[in-house]
Amino acid sequence: MRKANSANPSLIRDINRSSVLDVMRRTGPISQADIAKILALQPSTIMRIITELLEERLIVSVGQGQTTSKGGRKATLLELNKDGAYAIGVDLNADEVIAVLLDLSGAIVAEVRTDCPSESGPNPVLDTVKQSIEALLAQPTVSADRIIGIGVSVPGKVDSVTGTSVIAINFRDWFNVPIGEQLEQAFQLPVYVEHDMRSMAFGEMWFGNEYDHMLCLGFRSGIGLGLVLNGELYRGAHQLAGDVGHVIVDPDGPPCSCGRQGCLEAVASEKAIHNNVRRYVQQHSLSSAGNRKMTMEELNIRFIYETFRQGHSDITAMIKEAADYIGKTLCDLVRVYDPQAIVIGGNVLASSSEFLDLVRSAYQSMQPNYADDIPSIQPARFGEQSIAIGSASLMLSRLFKPSGA
Repeated sequence: MRKANSANPSLIRDINRSSVLDVMRRTGPISQADIAKILALQPSTIMRIITELLEERLIVSVGQGQTTSKGGRKATLLELNKDGAYAIGVDLNADEVIAVLLDLSGAIVAEVRTDCPSESGPNPVLDTVKQSIEALLAQPTVSADRIIGIGVSVPGKVDSVTGTSVIAINFRDWFNVPIGEQLEQAFQLPVYVEHDMRSMAFGEMWFGNEYDHMLCLGFRSGIGLGLVLNGELYRGAHQLAGDVGHVIVDPDGPPCSCGRQGCLEAVASEKAIHNNVRRYVQQHSLSSAGNRKMTMEELNIRFIYETFRQGHSDITAMIKEAADYIGKTLCDLVRVYDPQAIVIGGNVLASSSEFLDLVRSAYQSMQPNYADDIPSIQPARFGEQSIAIGSASLMLSRLFKPSGA
């Protein structure tokens, strides 16, 4: 536990309270006596904190533990009240807005998914986000006063201190968009804005992934990386750490939205695969499961994934090429960062075992001959909802930290 300045009793109480909550989050049902032992605090201090938390309905009594070895009275067990607090998490990406309402246990209470008008400029996008949040706030089973805040994740450069999305190149006219300010004014709730891949990485850590060194790769219309180094999110000097989508992997490759050529995102993202398949369909035909020819308008990434699953050789070749680029890039990143594990998340392709197997195959085949203890590649814990859940968990985590921490 952190040492507090003895001249600041308020800070000490705040630290002790957050420490009690964090112990309960990590252990599950536990007695007051065991909390006191873990935190090395006086039983009277723990009793006062527990009384406050029970009154605030942040914790609940869940029965009794085992009889002590001396035959004493069974201790009352306490745990977090899953309905004691909620947070909203928003995953704002160029294709879709995914918004979730999370309870204190991390369970999704409600979810809203809406197409994102990323080509229409900031105002229509923010209106879509607001509508999604309004739908979650209208849930009849959740008391609005129990919702402690909103976490929002966006790709690109983010200033989390001011709540500003500085730039997101897959969004039209998107520069210095004050997401935090706009949403705080609209909903009168605290708002925290973070980079999408850092949110995914935080969610992985918060819900039980104990790795202190981890790479979280996000694969969808863009490609990004969340870095966990020494158990902490790493942002870099200019908030740009993890911008792996704009590492050049093919100098002769197609132009990228960043203005360069042959970036990883330009050759291996879902958007790149989609563009390749669209060009293919201009010369060939693709049919749905019902054997109906698909139009260009119907040709979305989910249909491409289903065609890949059905074994279409040309589509599989395009997806394998993207997986090869990603596998090679991950191999290089492992040499730089030496992580314990790699997590891949995103939309439908990134969540599929078939695609991950292709990435793993490329990744393993490109390891140097001296490599041992190669970090494994794992799917994101919460699939397509990983970033939205990570966004909400960033807000929930504030309950377990002293004010201002």
